[in-house]
Amino acid sequence: MRKFRSVLAVMAVAGIVVGACGDDEKSTDTTAGGSTETTAGGSTETTAGGGTETTAGGGTEDAGLAAARANVEAHLTADGSIGVTIPLTAVPEKHTIAWMECDVPTCSAYLTPGFKAATEALGWDLQIFPMKSADPGPGIQAAIDAGPDYIAMTGVVAAQFQPQVDAAKAAGIPLLSCFGTDAPSADLGIYMQCGDHNFVEKTGPLMADWAIVDSEGAANVLIVNIPDFPVLVVETDAYKAQMEQNCSSCKYTELNVTLDDLIQGKVPAAVASALQADPSINYVFASFGDLPGGVTAALDAAGLLDGVTVYGQDFSTIDLEEIVAGTQGAWSADPKGYAAWLMVDAAARLSLGMELTEERDAAALPTIIIDEPAEAQAIIDVGGDWMPPGAEDAFKALWGV
Repeated sequence: MRKFRSVLAVMAVAGIVVGACGDDEKSTDTTAGGSTETTAGGSTETTAGGGTETTAGGGTEDAGLAAARANVEAHLTADGSIGVTIPLTAVPEKHTIAWMECDVPTCSAYLTPGFKAATEALGWDLQIFPMKSADPGPGIQAAIDAGPDYIAMTGVVAAQFQPQVDAAKAAGIPLLSCFGTDAPSADLGIYMQCGDHNFVEKTGPLMADWAIVDSEGAANVLIVNIPDFPVLVVETDAYKAQMEQNCSSCKYTELNVTLDDLIQGKVPAAVASALQADPSINYVFASFGDLPGGVTAALDAAGLLDGVTVYGQDFSTIDLEEIVAGTQGAWSADPKGYAAWLMVDAAARLSLGMELTEERDAAALPTIIIDEPAEAQAIIDVGGDWMPPGAEDAFKALWGV
């Protein structure tokens, strides 16, 4: 397994991921150029981008591979910045924020602790309501009925709970969201969005580039996804586009599973079946961290793991443990608890009548690549989530607390 560096980032604990819904399992096979017969640009002889680049050693490198390598190397360490920089105009009075805790395991494991830490720092009250990702309306209605000042949620879109969107707006309760696709607006009643297309259009291509570099331009990837969740579709579309742009010889196959498949433990068998159908697959990309639970064990038991690298976007603790064990390759580090702090920050600004002028800049969450056992273990040791170094203190400084 290729390793890019051994630099250790400063880690801290917090919060979550995305909620997801389901679709029937499907798989499609595509050469990175968009066809099973031709490569990128329609020619088997043209490299992605059509050129070469001189390396430090005096040789040449395919331009697409060079671009992929530059992107990967730019995300090996964090710069410590957070997405907001404007201080609050005052320390806000106490308010209540309701957090819709989704049914994907990472919601309770990561994002809920982030909300607890952020509201405690601000001196606010927190209410936690369970929410089903596939049917969020009843849970959100229960929160509205409780009368909080703000409601925060992840992984859902307004079309899934339009009556509650209207009810919250009528009650004067702003909605705050992350890992969704709704464009924020006062008219809609959803005032912020983070981890949306701005974010996954960064992380999807980044992890495509990781496979391109790790394989030296010879990746044949099985993309495992839950496509009924809109932000995951944006992510994998961006992943595929980057693969097509930077690697003419790479291929990918899509395996669509459902939330029920994940909950019932059916994903490992589905992945094993896909690799049995195409033994040339050498990478398995998971669109979020809970998807590959049990996959490497199933592949190993079936004699399919040798020569296959499992990796993905938005790790869970199980993925970090497998990096430490050497059974998974690399994961992007999405600051899930940080997203909770960002939603609480937005609520604090709204409570003071401030405009969310940095909302779009903050939507593209910070990320780095975790591909070293020591890095993965460091995150495990602080609870299993990554925070930009110094982020909590930076938020507190902006809040004046």
